[in-house]
Amino acid sequence: MPFLKDFIINQNTKIKLWEVHLGELNYQGLDEHDTDLIKLKKNDLAKEQFLAVRKTLELENPNFKIRYDKTGMPSINSDLNISISHSNFMAAVVFSSISKTGIDIELKDTKIVNIKDKFLNESEKLNAEYETNIDYLTKIWTAKESIYKALGIKGISFSDNIIIKKLSNNRGIGHYINGKENDKFDLIFFSIDDYILCYAQSNN
Repeated sequence: MPFLKDFIINQNTKIKLWEVHLGELNYQGLDEHDTDLIKLKKNDLAKEQFLAVRKTLELENPNFKIRYDKTGMPSINSDLNISISHSNFMAAVVFSSISKTGIDIELKDTKIVNIKDKFLNESEKLNAEYETNIDYLTKIWTAKESIYKALGIKGISFSDNIIIKKLSNNRGIGHYINGKENDKFDLIFFSIDDYILCYAQSNN
């Protein structure tokens, strides 16, 4: 079974990680809602990622069902909040009783150098590593994506509204800034093979 591991963040929060294998999972057990959604997926990998998330939910609680609001933010039939992410052959789900939590996992890829100016702000460019360091750039991207998911607000500028500070090997601080609003997030990073995973939790 390609379930990899749990990451226990604290008594309120747990991350489950699944390794995706094409053709391993099937549609059995999907309800009508999810059956309709998976038909919209354009390729086999996207379908397998979709099934991996559902299988991960089932492992946590067989009664969990996932639904999405108008912004695309997921929720389940529970008091727990969730955030989901998948990249290539990894899928991750976080379950938390904390309201503003988000997760992102990304495969490290040199292509991120080509788009760095779209998500970095000037303070993040003060670090000399921003030019070519794939690990640094991927950490910044996953941090901003996880904060974006935790907020559930459309129209956020990654370069203008989300700032990442105090980045270390596995910790960091992020801020969502919009006018007088300043929402602080604690960040935790995990390295899994060639992937970087970031968990964001509001500290306000």
